[in-house]
Amino acid sequence: MFAVLLLGASQVAAQPYAYVSNSATSDVDVIDSVTQTVVTTIPVGSGAWGVAASPDGTRVYVPNPGSNNVSVIDTSTNTVTATVPVGASPYGATVSPDGAELYVTNLGSGNVSVIDTSTNTVVATVPGFANPYFLDFTPDGSRVLVADVGSNAVYAIDTGTRTIVQTYVTANNPFVVQVTPDGSKAYATSGGGSPAASIDLGTGVVTSIAGTGSNGDVAFLPDSSIAYLTNWSVGGVLLVDTGTDTVVQTIPTAANVIGASMRPDGTQLYVTNRNTGEVYIIDVATNTIVNTVAVGGSPYAMGDMFAAGAAAPPIAQGVQLDAVPGAPVIYAEEIIASPGSPVTLLNPAGDLNLSANLGYNFSIGEVRYARFECDNGLVFNAGSAATYDGTGSAGLGAINGLGGSAMHFSITANDNNVVASDRLVIEGDRQIIGTADDINCRYSLYDFPSQAAAGGSNGRVYTVSGPYIRFAASYALEVDSQGSPIADVESGIPAFAEFVVEPPTNDSLLGNLGGFSYGTRLDMGLGAQPLTPAGAQITLADLMHPDTALVFEGDFSSAADVFFSPLADCSVNIQSADDFSQVEAVFTIGSADALDHQLCFLADGATPIAAGEYTVSLDAVPAAPAVFAVTDLGPFDLGAITRNGTELQAPLAQVPGGWISRIVLTNSGPVGRAFRIEVFGETGNVISTSGPMSGVIEAEATRVIDLDGVLTGFTGAPRATVKLTVAAPSQQIQGLYQIVNPDSGSISNHVMVRPGTN
Repeated sequence: MFAVLLLGASQVAAQPYAYVSNSATSDVDVIDSVTQTVVTTIPVGSGAWGVAASPDGTRVYVPNPGSNNVSVIDTSTNTVTATVPVGASPYGATVSPDGAELYVTNLGSGNVSVIDTSTNTVVATVPGFANPYFLDFTPDGSRVLVADVGSNAVYAIDTGTRTIVQTYVTANNPFVVQVTPDGSKAYATSGGGSPAASIDLGTGVVTSIAGTGSNGDVAFLPDSSIAYLTNWSVGGVLLVDTGTDTVVQTIPTAANVIGASMRPDGTQLYVTNRNTGEVYIIDVATNTIVNTVAVGGSPYAMGDMFAAGAAAPPIAQGVQLDAVPGAPVIYAEEIIASPGSPVTLLNPAGDLNLSANLGYNFSIGEVRYARFECDNGLVFNAGSAATYDGTGSAGLGAINGLGGSAMHFSITANDNNVVASDRLVIEGDRQIIGTADDINCRYSLYDFPSQAAAGGSNGRVYTVSGPYIRFAASYALEVDSQGSPIADVESGIPAFAEFVVEPPTNDSLLGNLGGFSYGTRLDMGLGAQPLTPAGAQITLADLMHPDTALVFEGDFSSAADVFFSPLADCSVNIQSADDFSQVEAVFTIGSADALDHQLCFLADGATPIAAGEYTVSLDAVPAAPAVFAVTDLGPFDLGAITRNGTELQAPLAQVPGGWISRIVLTNSGPVGRAFRIEVFGETGNVISTSGPMSGVIEAEATRVIDLDGVLTGFTGAPRATVKLTVAAPSQQIQGLYQIVNPDSGSISNHVMVRPGTN
């Protein structure tokens, strides 16, 4: 049998390799069937003729008639790992479908050796032959057919009893016998001038095939419809319709073509020329030679050339459109792309592969048409390729539509094992025209090529869609905790020069203004890190210029230092601000992150600490402005410094005509205390102010403030809320709001409100 490997998930290599045995040079050339080049040459025994590969492709067996043994090749290393002695002049070999046994013909001793492949030892010998040459298993493994050139017959060995149980008289001195992939027939060729014979394995009827003769090896299409017979005498490969057993075409070649094997996907036929030392690669779609590969001397390679070769990982599925939930690949939204300047997304590791389940159970020979399409301007680059990944064998046609947002191609089932759960994978690079809109894709399967080309629902037998590419910010800035240090009015002279001693710093000179984190999306725990166009995770070094800075707005005029700390108590300084002022503090960070940082305020102890709010923002400077566009982040509220002095309010202060409106402040303490006035009006009422909006209440004294000198104009009713903040302990300050009618002498007194207490 010829179909050693199937193009499916069960295969152990990304593509099959052809193992070509060379009789004159006693070696095996390994041809990569994708690049169509010899990748290595393996020395074996003397006079190598036949070749057979294990079904899983991990072993290749080469009979050596000149040294009476079989070389065992490990395809993962392409080295001979065992040599098994057999009978005289072994030529042919075939492996059981389960890979457990190898049958070898011994031309010189007239028997067949049975080898246990797990131990590489001969476990039985089947006698009864004159000159057995080549042989093949039936697909169910129950029989081995042996071409016996000296008895004009093909014999069937029962693999259970290891005895000859049937004889097919071919009358052509059969040289080679091969069984069709579906097991219905066998074809026996004659090394002399006699015609080839077709054997119906169901009825036992033998049919001579007109127009054949002097044939060598036999190969088949995976669907068993065509047999390919080499003609070593005059050259050429004959195509025999297996339904009618008639020659329907001849592919011209030079004389002395002998070995033949079909590539497992049914797209190419490999034929050896024993005289020229070449392998002809024939495209079965056009039945023409498309390449010639030079190999060793006298390449016979009779049997099954194709095996897995070096092991390779499974096909990367990339983004699976049928996955629930969808798992799109994430790219950096900072990538600069436009319709006029599109950007190519490279796919080195297969992360950008696009895949979907086939969604349909095929019958052998059935053809359907696949379509992949994506929105928002995505383009499938010219190098994109489609791969069938399943347990069956399927051929994919040429891709139409590369360079656009939709592609379509044919799928042909070479057997009955191409099923709905198998997968199609689209490999290659992509192109985008922007990052503002995410990209979604759809896979559909159609009855006819015109329907696949047009898209839509007409003729569609299956469809699935899902997210393909998402664009996300590659970095983030967040506030982890808000600080609230309190400037202490009783810190000494001057007031508010120190903080209240309390957690988290427990230090009169240290205030924690809040915790924050800045870093990549991944490091911030926001999800997978977006990719660059090259397919690598984007870094801050890709994005940020050395001048990138974190900026903290607020009043730092009373600070001796402003710094980052990894600890909430601010006991460790890991970076001080480049500069700080009454307006802001700036930290240049370049491409570094700042994860789990605290902003710490070290007071100078001599200047009053202002009350106020503090924010954090990122001033982003691009490292590669033509490639990535970076944006500033923030400002975000980080924390606030408050003072623990006295706050007094007159919620409804009025300045009616002919009345005196005033505030009376009393300081019972031993130190003069500063105060400031703020005025708030109702919505739409704009209030004009003048006069003393701040001042000092002397020690053990009272100060009267006339509001008609403070509240000088209203666009609405003549009333307002007056708030006084006094830098003094609450118990030392009293406030009274008073309205006096000078004509009548009436006085209305209102104790000023202390928020939170009355």
